[in-house]
This record gives sequence, C-alpha cells and structure tokens, in this order.
Amino acid sequence: MSRMSIETVRSTIEGKLAGLPDAPGVYLMRSARGRVLYVGKARSLRSRVRSYFRRGGHSYKTRALVARITDFEVIVTDSEVEALVLENNLIKEHRPRFNLTFRDDKQYLYLKVTVQETYPRVATTRRILKDGALYFGPYTSAKALRQTLKLLNRLFPYRTCTIDMSRPIPRPCLKYDLGLCNAPCTRFVSVEEYREVVDGAVRFLRGEYERAAAWLTEQMWAAADGEDYETAAKFRDRLRDMDKVVAEQKVSDPDARDREIDVLAAAREGRDAMAAVFRIRGGKLIGHQTYGLRVTGEETNAEMLNDFVREYYDRAAEVPRLVLVPEDLADLEVLQVWLTSLRGASVAVRRPRRGPKRRLAAMAERNAAEALQLERTTWLNSERKRRQALLDVGTHLNLPRLPRRIECYDISHIQGSLTVGSMVVFDDGLAKKGKYRRFKVRGVHGNDDFASLREVLTRRFRRYADEQQSSAASGGAASDSCAIAPGDFDPDDDLPAAREPSVGSNKEWGRTPDLVLIDGGKGQLGAALDVFSALNLDPARIPVAAIAKRRDEVFVPGRARPAGLPFDSNGLHLVQQVRDEAHRFAVSFHVKLRTARGRRSILDEIPGIGPKRKRNLLRRFGSLKKIRQASLDDLAAVDGMTTATAKALKEAL
Repeated sequence: MSRMSIETVRSTIEGKLAGLPDAPGVYLMRSARGRVLYVGKARSLRSRVRSYFRRGGHSYKTRALVARITDFEVIVTDSEVEALVLENNLIKEHRPRFNLTFRDDKQYLYLKVTVQETYPRVATTRRILKDGALYFGPYTSAKALRQTLKLLNRLFPYRTCTIDMSRPIPRPCLKYDLGLCNAPCTRFVSVEEYREVVDGAVRFLRGEYERAAAWLTEQMWAAADGEDYETAAKFRDRLRDMDKVVAEQKVSDPDARDREIDVLAAAREGRDAMAAVFRIRGGKLIGHQTYGLRVTGEETNAEMLNDFVREYYDRAAEVPRLVLVPEDLADLEVLQVWLTSLRGASVAVRRPRRGPKRRLAAMAERNAAEALQLERTTWLNSERKRRQALLDVGTHLNLPRLPRRIECYDISHIQGSLTVGSMVVFDDGLAKKGKYRRFKVRGVHGNDDFASLREVLTRRFRRYADEQQSSAASGGAASDSCAIAPGDFDPDDDLPAAREPSVGSNKEWGRTPDLVLIDGGKGQLGAALDVFSALNLDPARIPVAAIAKRRDEVFVPGRARPAGLPFDSNGLHLVQQVRDEAHRFAVSFHVKLRTARGRRSILDEIPGIGPKRKRNLLRRFGSLKKIRQASLDDLAAVDGMTTATAKALKEAL
C-alpha cells in the first residue's frame, strides 16, 4: 500500500471514528478489497470501535486484525441483545476470517417431529422452520443419527412416510408387518393411540426414559390382560431394548434429575480447534457431539468458547435451563438474556468451581481436547486429502515439482546448552520415522539458533553433495523422487510410485528433497540459503521455505511477504504437521541428553574409572561423600581398582 493510500485510509478511519454513535450495535471491519474481516457487537459503538485503534494493550489477534483494516461500517440497534442476533446473522452471511465459525459450511442434521400434523411423523432435515414441529439437534454424524432413528423406530412404531394422510388406504406397507409402523394410514389405530406412540418417541429423545418406559409397560400389561400375548411380547422386547440403552447412559448429576443441562467446552492447538457439547437430561448424558471450528489460532480459550456458545445456540434446536462452561464468558448477562428469549424461559450460564458440575465441565473439556488430538493424528489418513495438501503446498509456494519428499529441520536447546537439531522426513504426506535423523551441535557455543541451524544443514547437505558427486562419477542418475509439476497433477489421481535411489546414491543422504522446510522465520530462511550458497546448491533445484511459529506464516526466498497458503487449507495443515513433528523430535532428543547428563557423576569424568569400577566403588562406600573420605589404601582395595587409579581418584576428588 502506498504512502498516499495509507494516509487516505487513516484519514477515512479517523473521520468515521469521530462520528460514531454512543449506542448499541454491530460493526464490520473490512480489508482493502472490501472483504469483511470481522463482525462484532458493542454496547457502545463509540467506545468499542475506537478501542481497536488505540495503541497498546491489544492481543496478538487484535493487532493482526487492525493491521488489515482499511474501512469499517456500523449498524445501530435498539438493544445489545438485538446486536447479538444481528451479529450472528452477519457472521453466517460473511464468514469473516477473524470470527469463529463451524469449520464445514454445511447445514447440520436435525430430527424433526411434525407434532402439528394429525398423524405426526419423524424425519431428518437440515433446516429449522417455524412450522410448529419439534426439532432435536444439531447432529454432526449422519451415521450416529441413523442408528438413533433405527432404535427409536423399533421402540415406537411411528410413521416415516410422506403419503397423503387425509384419506385412509386399504392396505398397510411392509413396515407394518415388520412392526416398525402401526399403520395410521389405514386407520388401524385411532388418532389418540397414534399420538401416544409419538409422545413416547419425543419423551425418549428428551431423555425422559422413565416416562417412556412407563408407557411401554402399560401397553405390555394391557395386551397381556387382553390375552394378546404376541403384542405383549413385542412391548416386552422394546422395554428390554430401552433398559439396555438407559443402562449405558452415564449418571452424571444425581441431584438434578429433573433438570436440563448442556455442557460446552472447546480446545485449540494452533489453527485447529474442536468443541464438545454434552446434553444431559434427567441426570443422564443422552447426547455427545463434537464440532470442528475455524479459528485464527490467536484466540484465548475464553474468547473461543464465548464465540462457540453463541454460534452453537444460534443453530441448536433447543436451549436447556442450565449451560455449563469451563471458562468465564464475556457479556454473560446479554448472553443469558438472548438464550432466555430463544427458550422462552429462564436460562442460566455458569462456570462451576467445584463438585459434580465442575467434573462435568472438566470431562467436556477433556473430550474436546481428545477429539482434537484424534482429528490431528488421523486427518492425513485420507489419501485424497494428502494429495490435495501436496498440491496446495506446491501451488502456493510456486514449487517446480510436487513436494513428495519434505524434509523439516528444527533446533532445540536451553539457554544455549545441549543444542541439538532434528531432521524429519515426510514422503507423500506421511511421516517416515525410519528416515529421521538427529544432530548434536558441536561447533556452536551459546544461544545462537542461526549458527546451530547452519551447522546442521551443512552436515546434512555436504553429505548430499558428496553422494551426488559419487553418483555422477559412477554414471548413476539423480535420486529425485518421481517428479510431477503441480500444474500437471490432479488430486483425484493416484501418485506414481517413487523411484528408489540409484546405484551410487543408495543412502538417504543422497535423496533430493522436493522441499526443505525450516522451523522459523526469515532469519532461519536466510541461514539455510547461506548454507546452500556455500555448498553451491541451487535453491531452484532444492526449494527452501520457513514456517514462523506464532502465526504459521510461510516464507520463501524472493518474497518479502508470507506465501499465500490459506489458513484453513489442506496444504497449511500438512506444513503444520511436518513442523510440529520436527519440533517434537528435536525436543525429545534434547530431553534425552539432558536426562542422561543429570545421571552422570564426577566419577564418569575421571580417567581410568569406567562403569564397572564406578559400580564397585558405590557398592563399597555407598556415596560420593564417603568415597572422598576413604583412604588411599581403602580405595585401592576395591575390586578392580589399582594403586594408580586410586591415586588418580583421590587427586580428582
């Protein structure tokens, strides 16, 4: 952006700031291209919007947002609750980068019970309408929902068809013979009898198992009294199925059996985030859903959870009396008023500090973290996602070939001591742990990450250069992986098998990486390029990039600004995985060396005292202090010791 345009933007923003109203409303922050970056609400638009442009005291997320703002607009509302509703609608419309939203843009599934009809039916839908029907959800797993419907229909034989019920038909369908529908279409049952079946299904969905079981029990005994033992047996079997389901539910809050409780929690690692929702009815956990979230990676846990609570209940089919969260939420009063308006009755949002409810909140938090970890470790198991990730990296970093072999390097130390480096290898998007390498940094003293990185890369790529020269001298071919230009690759196609290293370059050191990734920023990238220059290696043949830790920005040579890998792309996800693995591997090696140093004693540094003599000395005297106090003759008398080694030991101690 030119100086003139910067001055124009600053003048425009300052002019708008001066005219902001002291009223509740919604504000939209826009980028230079007019894209909505962030949507927020405020009790006072004047004070809230102005706070963004004051210096100091901002979180990293806010600083990153303000750096991109070139314009903003405001919408005044009559109340803060109206602003909250409008904010939710605008977030769904614009999906701003700096707002939390559900990661996938699909509409989640709901269960719909058409209680407004004479003969209600149960079906699935992706939209909640104000049509008088009852809705349950949202459900993230279509498979789990189908299983729920299968059980529900077996317990309560309601209709699922969409036929015209205004007039009876002569014969029922196959579902009647299977016991999955009591055929209201034929009027085999009265409206009241059919309603009782649907009411039982609704009670079951609400977690009112005792009432649903009481109705089934009543029907069973009524059939038995009428000597209709076949029907009575069907109700008995349904009762057994329900008892099995109820027995599997966790008794979560025995002191609140008549209460409706939702427990919400969220977990984040970098730009990956998951939220968990536990639905508790009548003291039992009747539903558990997890949701993937789109985040910037710079939110606090409280900010993320606050946004998720609003996003979830803007979509949820029902609002309970009590919402439990593990963090203190902002604008709690406004949030409770809004939830109360959705429910039509009082709603409380609490952060429990102790007791059973605190354990529930902790359990939801733990489940969100575990779901996130599971997703991170299994995300790349999809072959197509891996291929798409390789294409994303190759395209956005402008690589000459698809990055089928990625090598990543990281440095680990504590205040410059026990400095180590790591090299991890990913082939076709999968970690190849047998190809990992560790380096002890020997030629660098003190805290100098750049010099340490240069040493590690020099040792690795000097071996590479030697192997390449050996291969060329013997007439062998280069050991590149099977090269594919990103522009020629379709992620729907399988990758061809990579060629094995040819004769003369049969070591891993001789393999040509398609991308060398450095854990760090521009400084680390410069250090890598210095090594390549010293070894006469062409960065065009072996592309180099660096990924900064804080904002996961990827830097490549020749570009002042980060490469444009979208923050929610498969490619950035892959680069993050590779970087995190290099960091983990480096830290684990450093911890191993530090632990080994902690176990060493001064005896290990004395010439002539090996492991056997050390063990015999400690067995004889018990401690280093008593070894110091021992006489020369006593030391020489220890098994394996001589007068000369005893004298050397005495002098050293």
